[in-house]
Parts: sequence; structure tokens; C-alpha cells
Amino acid sequence: MKKALFSKVAGTLLCTAGLLASTAASADTTLTFDAAGNAVFGSLHASPGDFVDTYLFSVDTNASYASGTAVVGKTWIDSARLANYGITDIQFFQVNADSSHSNLGTNFSTSSGIEFYPLDALMTGNYGFTVTGSTAIANMGGSYAGNLNLAAPVPEPATYAMLLVGVGLLGFTARRKSNDKLG
Repeated sequence: MKKALFSKVAGTLLCTAGLLASTAASADTTLTFDAAGNAVFGSLHASPGDFVDTYLFSVDTNASYASGTAVVGKTWIDSARLANYGITDIQFFQVNADSSHSNLGTNFSTSSGIEFYPLDALMTGNYGFTVTGSTAIANMGGSYAGNLNLAAPVPEPATYAMLLVGVGLLGFTARRKSNDKLG
């Protein structure tokens, strides 16, 4: 009887410790894209400090171009509206077959808002990006939100011109074969 009670208490304590540890750890977030290729992301950090958040996503078609923007939260303090979070870097990576990450060339700019994108097109596969930042106001948490867009490349005008010439030649050839006078 004592062994059974002890094992139940020990099991309960282990489950509680596991739940507490899982809430303290930052989990990766998987992004879901809408029909237009947009996904939203963001995080609220209730306690002050440095943070690295990871967002994962998949690309289903070859040569998709990713582009993202983000904004940081603002807080009213002493009649002033102050940013309560600072994003210092956003880095894209590819997820390898063994679940390791390979960093991709990433452009991260804060000159006119926060903008970021991988330098090359993303091929079919699994990808992600990390948002690195910290709270900006002492003893306060912070938040940010953003949007990531995946877009297929738009064909060049020369591609459309070649397509039209090809279709025109096919039409001329078909007409020539059906008209005995031309032939």
C-alpha cells in the first residue's frame, strides 16, 4: 500500500515538474499560410529580458520568394508612447533531414520599419526564421507582431512574348495545313 501511494505521489510530482518545465521553455511555432500566401506571427514576453523565438514553415513549390515585416509594441509611460520591445535580428534557416538548421543569407533592415527576407528563392522544403530581441523598458515585458508572405516568381515580359510568338506560329501552321490554297 505504501509503495502504491509513493509511486502515485512520485508520478504526480514528475508530471507537475514536466508541465512547469514545458511552460518555461520556448516552443517553436509553425506558421500557417492563407490562400494569398500570408502568415502572421508574433509573441508576447511578460517578463523582461532577451528572447529568441523560432517560427517554422514549409514551401510546397519551387522558387518561392519570402518577404516579411514586423512591428514592436508600444506602451504609454509618463505621457510618452515608448517601444517596449526591440528586435535586433531576424535570420532565415533551412531545416535539414536530421532536424538541424542551416542558416540562409538574410537581409534584415530597420531603416523604414522592420523588413526581412532571404537573399535567394526558397525551393520545396522546410524552413524557418528566428527573431532575436529584448524588452526595451526596464522591468516590463514586450511584444511584437509580423507578417510573412510567400510568393511565386512573376514571369518576365520576354517569357510572355516568346509564348505568344509560339502560339502564333502554331496557329499559322494549323491554318496552313487546313487551307489548300496556301499549300
